Amino acid sequence: MKHKNSILLFIVIILLSSVSARAGDTLFDQANQAYTRGDNQQAINLYLEHADREGVSASLLYNLANSYAAAGQIGQAVLNYERALRLAPGNSDIQANLEQVRKDAGLYRDDLPVYERLAGILEADQWLMLAGMGFLLLAISAITPFLSRKIPATAFRLIVIGSLLVIIATLPPALLRYQSWNDGVITGENVKLLISPFPGAASSGTIKEGRMVRPEKTHGDYVLVRDKTGRSGWISKDGFAQIAALPHR
Repeated sequence: MKHKNSILLFIVIILLSSVSARAGDTLFDQANQAYTRGDNQQAINLYLEHADREGVSASLLYNLANSYAAAGQIGQAVLNYERALRLAPGNSDIQANLEQVRKDAGLYRDDLPVYERLAGILEADQWLMLAGMGFLLLAISAITPFLSRKIPATAFRLIVIGSLLVIIATLPPALLRYQSWNDGVITGENVKLLISPFPGAASSGTIKEGRMVRPEKTHGDYVLVRDKTGRSGWISKDGFAQIAALPHR
């Protein structure tokens, strides 16, 4: 009897999982259809509902960003393109749409240095994995001579030099990417930069929706941010979202 009940329970779980998966696919398809017919807000709502139920993927975040861009919500569009790139580094479609949205919104950026463009090809953990492979290769080359005396000196030197080059080439971009992990995007319109984290504090200017900023510390409902030009100030948490956070309704 217990065996039969276990089988029935297993079948019920499989059926429920199947129904849930079909519901998730249906939501995603409905969101795509809403976007295609120009119902951008409906598409956004459906993509977010799908994310709540099934989690996120690069394709979902990319489609969500496209919907926000079509709806004129530039901050959310930039935010979710950046999130999509975290899951699919170097994706040319995501990068192209992100740069087009920035261009259309007047969010011009100076040309990034070569090392920053190269660092953006991979995420921090991927760079760190390559650096780890370099360290592993270096460690193997260090103990190999003790295990075998037949390795030519030239080959040994090449292995050591190659290992060091891999480490030197991958550690700096890994550190650079880790530094930007907590970066965020301004999602409110003309958010005020305040000189202190209190209601009614004087403003030193505004920061445009869609700008990338780095949070430095928080105080109550305010966060101290610094943008790429070095400007800093306190802003309300309502006008800012971190790239590493999950999208929500």
